[in-house]
Amino acid sequence: MDQPVSEPSREEDSAPPSKPRRRWLRRVLYGGLGTVGAGVLTGAGVGYALSVPPYRGPRSDHFDGERFFNPGGLPARGFTELLSWLFDRDEGPWEEFSQIAPAPPPARRVERGTLHATMVNHSTVLLQFDGLNILTDPVWSERVSPYTWIGPRRHAPPGIRFDDLPPIDVVLLSHNHYDHLDIDTVERLAERHHPRFFAPLGVGSWLRDRGLPGVQPEMDWWDRLPVADGVELHCVPAHHFSGRGLFDRDTTLWCGYLLESQATGRILFAGDSAEGPHYAEIARRFPGIRLALIPIGAYRPEWFMKPVHMSPQGAVSTHVTLGAEQSMGIHFGTFAQADDGQREPIDTLNTALDAAGIPRDSFRALANGERWEL
Repeated sequence: MDQPVSEPSREEDSAPPSKPRRRWLRRVLYGGLGTVGAGVLTGAGVGYALSVPPYRGPRSDHFDGERFFNPGGLPARGFTELLSWLFDRDEGPWEEFSQIAPAPPPARRVERGTLHATMVNHSTVLLQFDGLNILTDPVWSERVSPYTWIGPRRHAPPGIRFDDLPPIDVVLLSHNHYDHLDIDTVERLAERHHPRFFAPLGVGSWLRDRGLPGVQPEMDWWDRLPVADGVELHCVPAHHFSGRGLFDRDTTLWCGYLLESQATGRILFAGDSAEGPHYAEIARRFPGIRLALIPIGAYRPEWFMKPVHMSPQGAVSTHVTLGAEQSMGIHFGTFAQADDGQREPIDTLNTALDAAGIPRDSFRALANGERWEL
């Protein structure tokens, strides 16, 4: 789930094991700092405003003039349901910290028609094709929180060391939750790599207000912008929500992205999204998706999470709806943000694939640092 992200340590790309905490205290503090609770219980950290500036623009089928919403989606749970979940949790197991060796540095560039997808962690994937290097929702921080001292802490290091990244040309930001828009990582990327940043309505203007260079025009659903010769970027719908502080719930847009390359084909980054009718429309507009990055984690309890997060079973259904040749699971295994355990999304995904008669190599959940060469 989308929870607060704290400022990361620049000295290390991985965190040491944290001290054991009382179960009840962690439930309240970590759960209370969760995605659905973030707009109510967090946002006043040092260097952060109580809310980000709201988007101002014309009404649309997903914007009522003040707040964005999910057309045809289930309504998100409220504060009473949040408290009910927090005080009656059924948490799956997580290792305190899984120290893994970082992967070797990726190729500096790959040729046209070749596609490499490297799982970094959570929803961060390095996409390499047509000589381009693209990062999705980059997070190298120790915690996903506005604070350095509290909030969901990583249970595994990034699969690629920050210093081993190839030159980054493009960064795709799906929305402003802390585990997807980690401002410390974004600023490090801007300083080191000078990429172009693509963001949805309201998010891009907030980044420009912070002085971040390279921010491209904000995108609404179904907008498109050129990325390189023969490569276009399409902003596509997602069913989720937004907010970084006390008073900015749903005042900026959330989205996914579809990269369309004449040489390599179509690549979908679904962002952080629940199931919904938007996937059928994406498939209608963009048939023949070569690779889809689909979230599979932070889905339990489903009665609470289903309006805003995808279960592994839902991800398999979405894979079928999209007609994707291959899919790759994201949003799992690094930050404990809901009740599903560390390996539970992977095991449940494989069970769902078997039940649907879909080969497991068609929809993979990669370990941090693992590369898929398509």
